[in-house]
Order: sequence, then C-alpha cells, then structure tokens
Amino acid sequence: MQQFRRLLTPISLLLVGFMAMTWPSQVSHAATGMTNVMTGTTFVPKPSGNSLTDTGGSLAYPTLEAVTANNLENGRLTTKTTQIAITFSDTVTMNTKYVKINDFYYDVMTAGGVSLRTNGPEIIGTNTTSINLGSGKTQTISVDLSHLKDVLPVYIGFRYTPSTFPNLNVGYQFGSFTADATVSATIKPTITGSLTSKDTVIKGTGSYAGDTISSDVNGVTTTVGSDKTYTLDLGSALGSTSSVKITESNSNGDSGSVTGNVAQKSLDLKVANATIAAGPNDVATEMSDSEVLTWLTKQIEPTATFSDGSSTADVTYQTDETGLAAKIAALGSGDSINVEVYAQVGTTKSSPQTITIKKTAGTLSFGPISGSIGFGTLAIPTKEAIYQPSSKWEVNISDTRATGSKWYVYASATPLKSDSHTLKGDLVYQDGANQAVLTNQSMLVASGARGTANTTAVTSDWSSTKGIFLDVQPSVYADSYQGKVNWSLQSTPTE
Repeated sequence: MQQFRRLLTPISLLLVGFMAMTWPSQVSHAATGMTNVMTGTTFVPKPSGNSLTDTGGSLAYPTLEAVTANNLENGRLTTKTTQIAITFSDTVTMNTKYVKINDFYYDVMTAGGVSLRTNGPEIIGTNTTSINLGSGKTQTISVDLSHLKDVLPVYIGFRYTPSTFPNLNVGYQFGSFTADATVSATIKPTITGSLTSKDTVIKGTGSYAGDTISSDVNGVTTTVGSDKTYTLDLGSALGSTSSVKITESNSNGDSGSVTGNVAQKSLDLKVANATIAAGPNDVATEMSDSEVLTWLTKQIEPTATFSDGSSTADVTYQTDETGLAAKIAALGSGDSINVEVYAQVGTTKSSPQTITIKKTAGTLSFGPISGSIGFGTLAIPTKEAIYQPSSKWEVNISDTRATGSKWYVYASATPLKSDSHTLKGDLVYQDGANQAVLTNQSMLVASGARGTANTTAVTSDWSSTKGIFLDVQPSVYADSYQGKVNWSLQSTPTE
C-alpha cells in the first residue's frame, strides 16, 4: 500500500511549463488484445485530475488521451482483465524550481490510492521540474482485478515523489471505472417474509445464479443458487437491528439491494389484579413513590413476557405517577384513583396497564390454615392421657384495618369417629393449667389487635402447654378416628 501525507499547499493548474525532458511524439503501442475502455459506460473521466496528496509545489497536469485494457466484457473491466494501458500527452511541470519530480510513472489504483499493479513501475522521469509527454506516452500496467467488486471504483492516473518529501508517493487520478448502472438496475434481490429480532437466517431470491449475497449486518455471505434462491445464515439473531440491507453483487461489481424492516420484540404486561384495595395502613403518607410502587406491584401480581420468548429476568415495573402516598391518603373510603403501570427491560417498555386503587376501611380475614392435623398411631392408655398433634397447628389472619383494631379467633369441633365407634375422648383447648373440651359451640382460642403488619400468625405461640390437644380415655376402642375443627374470625367478641 502506498503511503501518503497531506500538506496544506494548494495545487494550481498551469497551462504551459518549461520542457526539461522530451520523447517522440508518437503514441506507444499497447499490448495485443487491448480495447478502448474510455468510451464504455463505466468510465468516469476527471479532466483536471484529482490529487490524493498535496506536496509543497503544484503541477501542470497532462492530458489523458486513451485507456485500453484486455479481457473486457461489454466494453468494461472484468475479473479477467490483467493489463491496462494508459496514454498521457502534454507536459507535467512543477511550478517551483525548489521542488523536483522524482520517479514519475503511470498507475492503476483504488479510490484511496492503493496500487493494483502486479509489475514494477516504469519510471519516465526523475530529478526534474518538467516532463514532456509529447503527443502521447503510453505505459502498459499489469493488474490483479480478481476481486474487482471489492476494489471498485478503479482509478487510473500517475504517481511521483517530490524531492522535498522523499518518502512521499503522490498520486493523481484522472478517471475511474465503476460498476455498470445498466446491469445493476437488473439486479433486484428480494427478502422472503417478514424479519423479526430473533431471526438468524434471511431467505429470499436473487436475480442471477452464482451472484454473491451479503448484508449490512456482518461479513457473512452466500451464493444465489441455480433456482435463484438464497439462504443467508447470519450466525446470530438480528436483535435490536431496525432494518437489514441485502445486497446481491456479481464478480464485476454490479449490484442491487433491498432493505427489509426488522420487527422488534415487544414487551407485554399482564396483571392478575387490575383493581386493588388500599386499606388504612397499606400506604402511609411518609412513604416514597418507590415504596408505594413496591406495595402496588405485590398487589397486582404482574407478569411480563417478550414476544419472542426471550428472558425477562431483569424486568422492573414502573409508573410515571408521582406523589402517590399523598394522593392515596387523601382518598375517602370507597374513593379510587387510576395509576398506569408498565414493565421495562433495558430500554424496552411495555404498554401501560391501568390499575384502579380503591380506598377501603380495611378487611379482616383468615390467611393460611392447616389443611389437616394428625396425632399419629397411639397405644391405648391405661389411664386418661393428653396427646400433642404430630405437626404444628397453623392458623393465620389477614388484617388491613386500622392499627389497633381487635380480632378474635374461635374454634369448635365435631366428635372423633370411626366407621363403628365414637372416640372415648375429646379434642381440648389448653392454655397452661386451664383446659376446656371443644364442642360444637365456638370457643375463644386466640385474640389480639392489628399491629403494623397485615398478617398475624395466631398459633405462633402454641406449644406443648398451649393449643389444641387430644384427650383420650383408657376405655377407647382400637380404631382409626376422624373429625373436624371449625374456625371462625370476629372483629368483636361473641357474647
């Protein structure tokens, strides 16, 4: 690759110059099989030349007379082109005597100035301020265009080294060879179906079998098959890419493209409870918006899912509402407000769900209660005996009323029976030395007042001396007995 450095001295166009070197006026003959490519539709001339690098001295440009090449196709360069002949005429003159032209030669290069030649340069002049090319001086350059589509546009021009910058190789470009617009217009790839963010493969059709299919996602390519279809395996999901450009190109650099929009995955939010109650102690006026949102989220039981099934492990639930605690506290019993809540993962947000918060006086209800309690396999006692259950009783209440509100838990029991006997004994409630038989009449077994929490474990203090036990008489029949305990919850004591 040629190395260039840009200086700030401007280039000017001189019409005449001092002649320091001369050649015969005839045009040199190019290699056999060479054809004019300047008249083709893919050649774009630059009559006044284009400098890749300024040099501290300006030149009078020569005139581009002719460009020929071998192995053309429809008058254009191909991947099989191996020789390009360039003819310049007139005089190349440096406009200052302090800078001389060294190692002047013709070249074929990329837009950035990278030489495409495969043979060494043919130096025309050096250590001079003027080079006379006469009525036409030709140089034939061997080139490697096997990857033509990757190096287009291909430029022709000349190079030299200014004496003041011996390590600088200056390039001037006088024309370029581009893709064929007529051919490119016939290349019309398609994308089959719609694209989504989870797609890793893009399918479609091409215009010509053997063409290369690429995308602007990554460097992966594929080939249009004989049936003019293609399958481009990207190797990874399209993700957040908003659109994909598919390009079909041939070996000569002609190309056409199509752009497909990528449907982004959506985040969906569902809630189990769109209307919730706010009791007297649920939202305190001193609570922050984030604390109220935490409480709100627990009540609505939200579920967020991506449309493509990807993970929502990092989901958060948000609201743009502010001052929630004060707004809820200001509600009268039975009044309500609406709050919009949405889910968010990264920068992706769901559509909001409207949640209705209704102010209530609070409720008192049972929470989890033991589904069944057993006393295991017992030996018939020789005298009356008291037995503890094989697992702990669990009775809980949920209380959203005002702090200090009273509650009372009562229990009653049915007789314990087998298929043929009634147990000689009873379920009893014992609290230390006090003991009472549970009958079909409700008995107070626990009481208290609402504290700061919404739930209370009524039986948390039941122990080996407090709770419901089994009292068995020695006259009991050996059998399997069953019965029921009925619980009731009251906000006022029963007379």
